[in-house]
This record gives sequence, C-alpha cells and structure tokens, in this order.
Amino acid sequence: MKNEIILCTDKLTKKYGSQTAVNNVSLNVKKGRIYGLLGRNGAGKTTIMKMILGLTSISNGSVTVFNQTLKGNENEIYPRIGSIIEIPGFYSNLTCTENLQVFARLRGTINKTAIQNALSVVGLPYNDNKTFSSYSLGMKQRLGIANAILNDPEMLILDEPTNGLDPIGIAEIRAFLKKLCQEQGKTIIISSHILSEIALLADDIGIIHEGILLEESTLDQLKKKSEQYILIQVPDTNKACYYLENVLGIKNYSVEDDHFIRIYDLHIDVATIGQAFFGSGIELTHLEVCMDNLEDYFKKITGGVGIA
Repeated sequence: MKNEIILCTDKLTKKYGSQTAVNNVSLNVKKGRIYGLLGRNGAGKTTIMKMILGLTSISNGSVTVFNQTLKGNENEIYPRIGSIIEIPGFYSNLTCTENLQVFARLRGTINKTAIQNALSVVGLPYNDNKTFSSYSLGMKQRLGIANAILNDPEMLILDEPTNGLDPIGIAEIRAFLKKLCQEQGKTIIISSHILSEIALLADDIGIIHEGILLEESTLDQLKKKSEQYILIQVPDTNKACYYLENVLGIKNYSVEDDHFIRIYDLHIDVATIGQAFFGSGIELTHLEVCMDNLEDYFKKITGGVGIA
C-alpha cells in the first residue's frame, strides 16, 4: 500500500533523572522509503533508535511497528528488523565470513546462502582470508550493514552508517542503501548530522533538535521551502489568496500564517505583484524576494543553529 506507515512513535520520551533527552517525539515512517533522522550530535537521534530497538527503556510514549504495538510483541517484531547502533562490534581475528557465521548461529539463521547473499549486497568477498582487524573503516561499515541484513529484514535502522568514511566510502554506502530500498523494498531509517548526505539519500526527513521533533516532511517539501520565492505580508491572507489566484493566475503559493504568504510561481516579477496589489487596494506591509537553501532553513527552525 502506497505511503503505508510501517513504524510510528507516539509521544516517545526518554528521561535521565531530571534531564529529558527525547521529548514527545512522534515519528511516521513509510514503507519502502528511506527516512532520514537529521540533527546535531547529541540531539537525541541515537536515543530514539535505541528505544525503538529495546536497547534503552522508554520513559513515556509508545512505538508501533508492522501494525503491532512494540511492547509485548518484541519476539515477533525484532527478527524483522536489522540494525547498526553506534560502532558495529566484530571479532578482530576473524574474517568477514567467520564473523557473520558467529552472528548467524546466535540468531538461528536457517538460510544457508544468507551470509554469501549479505556479503554480495555490500560488495565484500565470501570466504576471504583477510581478517577484520585489517579492514578499512569503509569495509567495517559494510560488514556492519551485511550483519544487519543477514536475516533479510523488512526494515533497517542505521545509526550514522557513513560516519568517519571518506567521500568514496560515503558514496558507496549511499548507493547500496538506495539499492536496498528501491530494488528490494526495504524500509530504512538512517540518522545523520550531515545535512548534505541526508538530502542525497532520504525520501522523508525528521529534524530533531534538543530532543524535540521540529519538523517531519518529505525531502521534496523541504526543498520547496528552500527555493527562491516572493514573500508578502498582508492584513488579510484570504483576500490576498483570492486575488493571487483569480486575478494574477498564481496557483503555486503557500500560506505561512495569518499574515505571510510565500509565492513560488515566479512568472510574475515582484514589481508587478506590488503594483497589482496597490492598484487593487490590497495593503502590502512587506514584499521581498527570498532565497533559502536547506542549511538556511535548518538554521531558521533550530533558532540559528547549523549542522556541525
């Protein structure tokens, strides 16, 4: 089903004593899409993922996955999820195949080709002699993802999977995450503090700041907010919108609040709009051309704090 919600949290909250690390976060993750959890280091992204995965307790709120409440259904839900939280832990003296054999036995993986299939997806050799200790950081991250997909899960939860990688490694991780989503229909939740990476990878984005979900929208919706637009301020937006549509023929606009309207349809220039409104007797108290990018928008909604 298109846009089916496969995971949602309802007012998810985590407190450590008097400190609130995650505050009433309600996420909505759609099936078969990549959801980017974006925020600075310490914003609460990892804590949210840990609560979903049962790695830390939930102070308040609830989680629903695959149309089931998480609490009480963990044994049915968790085998359908693969994850990487923080640094993947493997045995340094074992090869990638040997490491995955250990985890396969722990999980009770039955499919005899599961290890070979997982390594093939991430581009690592099967039955190679190279041990984990000699792997590059990029190879270690790939092995972590191979372990996460070992049981062919429906959903992946990946905490900063590109952290510390060079540009080539980041591009490689991005490519096969997209492949997992687009070709195998996996739902992927990925956290990052790097806005440019989330913008290149995610379909939907949740912006977390100081434990609070500030905004949740599609990437296309966020990009629209970062495009060039004409901002007008009027006493009566209803009257202004009627004039925009029926007199000026402008359909592509959004009403920000009771007084501000963003006009994205720029086939009519700002001077023409100003003259038209003045001639019609509609008061304009503000009129300017604006150009925000995603970084500008992020800073705006976080109170001027950029991504580190």
